Amino acid sequence: MTESDATSKHAPAEITKTAGHVPAGLLIDLDGTVLSASDRPSASVIRAVHAASLLIPVGIASGRVQDDVCHYARLFGLTAPQVAENGATLIDPVTGRAIKRQTLDRTEAEKILAALRRVSRRLMASGAGRFIRDPDEVTDWEITLIMAEFSTRAEASDWANRLNSSSITASISLDNKNSWYLDCTKAGADKASGARDFAEHVGIRVADLMVIGDGMNDIPMFRVAGIPVAMDGAEDELLELAVDVVPSVEQDGAATAIEKYILSRSWPATLAGRSEPDRRRAAFSDLQVTSASAWTSSSSTNWGPLSTSPV
Repeated sequence: MTESDATSKHAPAEITKTAGHVPAGLLIDLDGTVLSASDRPSASVIRAVHAASLLIPVGIASGRVQDDVCHYARLFGLTAPQVAENGATLIDPVTGRAIKRQTLDRTEAEKILAALRRVSRRLMASGAGRFIRDPDEVTDWEITLIMAEFSTRAEASDWANRLNSSSITASISLDNKNSWYLDCTKAGADKASGARDFAEHVGIRVADLMVIGDGMNDIPMFRVAGIPVAMDGAEDELLELAVDVVPSVEQDGAATAIEKYILSRSWPATLAGRSEPDRRRAAFSDLQVTSASAWTSSSSTNWGPLSTSPV
């Protein structure tokens, strides 16, 4: 199936086409979108993401914990706020400090851990910016995310249905190694809330935000963003919300989307005023990236200032 076939098949009529819409900001998912099983983005994706960040605010929106998100944000040379832990945490990647954090009630967190300890393959949590691999090591109960690995999608979905409530948001996700996870956050904390927080902090409308993703946990931000772009092979529910479908992660589809919607556009003065777009595109062309592990950012636009709170 070609890209155009996928787009026409899955884009519903009620979604307004945005082919002429210049994004004012960009959020990208990690696993399955810019990270394959190797956990290393390609040189083409690194170049594209960094080049976009010189024109507009760019962030990651991931179910991964904040340390992972900060690591990849620094790899891409990003300075805008980043969305971690399925929207429960908004981070300043420069300092590593939390801008906003939504924590589970302790009673609810204890209930989730007790229920999942006996049925999941692996159980982890994130609290106060710290990744906790053993739930017995939880001490301060400032828990933003509880993750449970399951053998099958059906098991993860079943527990998501059981745990979803007025105080808990439970969703499922598939990582880049094809493992199914149940992700539990405070009610209302998801990638949609993360997209809104990102847009507010960089001073744009969510309607002008472009998002790129492939998984179930991307559905909330696809519903609120003005320009949702899905990866080929994404979940059907996500494809139905997308205004475009680009090649898979193995074919650098995220770079394709960024080139199509951001780097190839004629920029209005209001967006290009931060610096001359031709010079930025020239800087993009001059970026020399030999490998994902070797690349570091030499300069980037700071989309601050950010008001931070201690991690």
